[in-house]
Amino acid sequence: SGESGAGKTESTKLLLQHIMNLCKGNSQLEQQILQVNPLLEAFGNAQTMMNDNSSRFGKYVQLRFQKNTVQGAKLSEYLLEKSRVVQQDTGERNFHIFYYMFAGLSSEQKEMYGLLDPSLYRYISGRFGTQEVAERWKHKYQEVCNALDMVGFQEQEQVDMQAILAGVLSLGNVTFEPEESNGSVKVSEASRGWLKAAAVTSLCVMSPALLPSPSVSCCCSLSADARDSIAKVAYGRVFGWIVCKINELLAENVDPEVELREIGILDIFGFENFAVNRFEQLCINLANEQLQHFFNHHIFQLEQAAYKEEGLPWETIIFNNNEPILDLLLAKPLGLLSLLDEQSAFPQATDKTFVDKLNSSFKGNLHFQPARGRVLGFSIIHYAGKVQYAATGFLEKNRDTLPANVRGLFINSVTPLLVPLHIPHEPRPTLARVKCGHEARVCHRHSLMVLMERMYSANPHFVRCIKPNSQKEPGVLDSQVVLLQLRYNGLLETIRIRRDGFSWRPSFEEFAER
Repeated sequence: SGESGAGKTESTKLLLQHIMNLCKGNSQLEQQILQVNPLLEAFGNAQTMMNDNSSRFGKYVQLRFQKNTVQGAKLSEYLLEKSRVVQQDTGERNFHIFYYMFAGLSSEQKEMYGLLDPSLYRYISGRFGTQEVAERWKHKYQEVCNALDMVGFQEQEQVDMQAILAGVLSLGNVTFEPEESNGSVKVSEASRGWLKAAAVTSLCVMSPALLPSPSVSCCCSLSADARDSIAKVAYGRVFGWIVCKINELLAENVDPEVELREIGILDIFGFENFAVNRFEQLCINLANEQLQHFFNHHIFQLEQAAYKEEGLPWETIIFNNNEPILDLLLAKPLGLLSLLDEQSAFPQATDKTFVDKLNSSFKGNLHFQPARGRVLGFSIIHYAGKVQYAATGFLEKNRDTLPANVRGLFINSVTPLLVPLHIPHEPRPTLARVKCGHEARVCHRHSLMVLMERMYSANPHFVRCIKPNSQKEPGVLDSQVVLLQLRYNGLLETIRIRRDGFSWRPSFEEFAER
């Protein structure tokens, strides 16, 4: 754990290498486990203001052992930041893979996928790099291709995948204009070519010859929201497909009766506080609140309870307990997320009615502050500090719904990868409404709950990553930046409990034997 840019993903890679080295093996499986990283980073990481290679998803890697030999591995992913596909703030980039493709594809391949100059695409805002950066991206693209081959993607599957990514970029350039005759909207004349390119690159099933007709103009419910929904769902589907293929490759091939031991490594997005913080930052910071609570539970509560149970003389160490913040966010029925779900269920509700509800519900709460002036937002005092959230888009992102006619496009797609989108989710208990987006969100929260349960049942070790400076500079240690992290992570109290406590705990038999 640690802030965004503190080194969690790099530490995870080093830890995996170390464990593989300790296995003393050089099996193909161990090499494959190490080689899937370039693939995950290309599709799941992006440049942010805090980190040039920021993980925009959480991952939990389970390594399964028999007699100290790795027999298999499984990867679980959490909360991919799909909104990044369609929007990035100033100084930030889309997912790495889009830039790698422009740098690595040949002219012939770009023509095949209908890709033009990168500066033309709205979803990547024309932010391309210098020649030196482009060379590095070209090398990264080759790494991705090698990893796709190694994981077992067939050539046609790789073509489909890149066609979808190219189609997503073309779709982002489709704009809309009012239809004079009946007051509806249609695809603008200027962007018909982009819609055709998106369809030809297999995002849709429609024949390119049909695309300019008015009837096609109506099929995507002709709104920017629907356009962006298609792009986000298609990208999320590609990412999920990659994770599934990786798990097929790494699955253990042993007798189901054999009990395997397990080491799990959680590398999850770090605490974030940007100039503008949105729904995604709230989800990320909630996950970090839960991890901090887990850390407190093990390091302070269980430890001190054990000393008291043994009747040892012990002066209680006070730590910064973040349970009240988790209650503010997760309590039912009046926690922030419950209120957000409640508001999302009302068609007439707006982001403003949601904020008004928060202001009245949390009046006087020490961890909540209403926004000042006319700003539509609110602040939460997290364990790591105060974060101001912009509430615009909260309800839409929480609903995360895909219009029925757009869903139909995926069901009828000529690209096999996109068709499974219509398979219904496993039924789960949901709130008042049952929509695909809501079930997916329940699934996200459920998966995070399962993750926490798994961690509470294991024997945990904590790797706290500390960010040396806020400028992304090597070799520079800003003592104030470091001290702030040591304080809010509870590491100063941790040092004290380690120093005053009992680090060696032999059983009575071990002690008597010795």
